[in-house]
Parts: sequence; structure tokens; C-alpha cells
Amino acid sequence: MRSKQLLLIFIVLSGLAACSSDNRKFNIIGNIAGLPPQTVILEQLNANDIISIVDSEHSNAEGHFELSGISPEPGLYRLHFHPNKFILLSVDKGNIKVTGDWSNLENYTVGGSAASEHLKNFVAAIREHLCDFNTMTIVIDTLQAKGNDSILTSAKKDFADMRLQFTQLVERYADTTPYEANAVFAARILNPATEVNYLAAFSQSLGRRFPGTRMTKDFNEYYAKASVKQQPVKGIASTESGAMAPDVNLQATDGKMISLSSLRGHYVLLDFWASWCGPCRAENPYVVAAYERFKSKNFTIYSVSLDNKKDAWEKAIKDDGLSWTQVSDLKGWSSSAAVTYAIQAIPSNFLIDPSGKIIARNLHGEQIEETLQQLLKTPDP
Repeated sequence: MRSKQLLLIFIVLSGLAACSSDNRKFNIIGNIAGLPPQTVILEQLNANDIISIVDSEHSNAEGHFELSGISPEPGLYRLHFHPNKFILLSVDKGNIKVTGDWSNLENYTVGGSAASEHLKNFVAAIREHLCDFNTMTIVIDTLQAKGNDSILTSAKKDFADMRLQFTQLVERYADTTPYEANAVFAARILNPATEVNYLAAFSQSLGRRFPGTRMTKDFNEYYAKASVKQQPVKGIASTESGAMAPDVNLQATDGKMISLSSLRGHYVLLDFWASWCGPCRAENPYVVAAYERFKSKNFTIYSVSLDNKKDAWEKAIKDDGLSWTQVSDLKGWSSSAAVTYAIQAIPSNFLIDPSGKIIARNLHGEQIEETLQQLLKTPDP
């Protein structure tokens, strides 16, 4: 009797598992006009550089093929054509239709997957920037050959501005897309050597945005390995821990000038953020908690926004309950304070002691409260 019960339970559980798998199944129906008959491979791209083959099928003479898989959670996939042509897909479940022309494959269309359409538009924007980079590289090489130093200097500055705009585009997309696979894809584009601060914040915020996913785990493994290989990005010497904090003097929301040095005598968290920065907004509850806990214990905050629009800045202050000193010159990444402190990514912060000396950098999440608790010798709440 007991063996029959166990068998029945096994059958029921197997059925439930099968139903669950069916619910997570996806199908990709492809029609690529002019596609030479070939084996089309469906690959899954994991956040830690592992590529897995999910399915494959030989296309027919009309360029039709059908592939399928089971996705335990939304993920990043690609259709791999010979020789080394790809279509990226952000897959959850259901039926996804991909149509296009072999002679112009990058202009494919995708239906049944909003995440894949979102990703396609992002890739198209990246492609435009890369074309601009190639053009500017040719221009710079030509100017160098001709020895025109004055125009060359201007061209190099334009190229640096283009690179900054590209980085901002990628970071903004990674911070705001509602699709985890797309966010991770964007973050992987960035160079860990130069975007170490941003990627540290992104890695921390990813788990809060998409808790408990395998992709978050895989990305954090990738980031941990990448960060070990890189030296921390250093700012100018005067912003290193142990140095005196350079002064900042910017307008508050009411137009009054407030300097960082006016807060001398307190522990001050110099915080760089912006209303459009997803990780910054995710960090704000931790900053608010630290402020509320320690504001009566010789601690305050001086927040510098890298916003361009005052109304967006003020709305974020109100929405997030940021009741301490808020300043900005509304120049975005060209903010004088950002230049002084060599800010390359946000959120970034500096903890300054009452004498004006920098004693810690880039405290995130609960690290802010933990560090202040040690400094101010307060009991756990």
C-alpha cells in the first residue's frame, strides 16, 4: 500500500513539474527571406560568459525554421546563423515570431516579445554610436597625418564627448529597462576598468530590482571576477581617502549658494546622484535611513545632483524624502563639483570627518549606517 502511495505521489509531482515546464516553454518561429538553407542554432547567453545551445533546426528553402526551449526565468538568447550572424532575443515564454531579410538581417522584426523589441531598439542605438565612432576615428587619423594640431585637439575633445554620451546612454538604459536580461546585456557592454564605480552600484541594485534570479547570481559572479582584475579607478589626488576634501559651492533649490566647507565641524556625506539615475534612487532609502538615525549626532549630508532639469531634480527630492542640503548647477556630467571630484559614475559618495578630511569613499546600502555607527559609537537600533 505504501509503495502504491509513493508511486501515486511521484506521478502527481511529475505531472505538476511537466505543467510548470509547459508554462515556461517558448517557441521561436523564424522566417528570413533569402536565408541559405542551414542549421540555425538557438543559444542562451548567461551573464557569466557561458553560452549554452538550447535547440537547433535546419531551415527550409523559404527560410523558415522553428526552435523551442524552456526558460525557468526570463533570459538572453540569440539565433546563430552561419557564418557568424546573430539576432539577439530577450525571452520569457510564449510564441515569438522573427522575420527579416538575409541581405539586411539587422533590420529584422520581432513579434510576441516586448522585451526583444526593446532590446532590438537599444542595439540599433548602439550601432549608430559605433558608426559615429568609426567616422570620428578616420577623421582623427587624417588630421594626425596632416599635422593640423588645433583642429586635431578639437576633434579629440569631440570624440571624448561622444564616448561619454555613449556611456551615459548605456548606463541609463541598464538602470531603467524593466527587463533584467536587457539590463545585464547593457551593463556587460561597459568596461570594468573605467566603469568600476557604476558597475559596483549596478551589481548591488540588480538584486533589489530582480530578486532571487539566476541571472543576478551569474552577473555578480562575473562582476566579482572582473573587479579583482581591475585596479580601482582613482580620482585626482586631492579626493583620495586621507586628503582634505576640495570645497564645493553650488546653488540650492531656492537659489542660495551653499558651500561644502560651511558644514565643517560635522561628519558629512558628500553624495553625487541624479533624478534619472536608477541605482541612485534605489540607494536613497538607505541614505535617508542613515540621515534620520544620525542627524542629531553630528552628521549631515551634502548632495550634489548631476541633473540638467530643475523640475525633475526637485520632484525626485520630494518623492524620495531627501530633507538635507541639496545643490546643483544643473550641468549634468559637466557639473563643476563632478569635475573636481573626478566623478565617472553615480551614485558616488565621500565621507568627510569634522576636520574636512576624506575618510571613506563609495559607501553603499547598509555600509553607510554601519560606518557611521562605528565612528559615532552608537548602539544598534
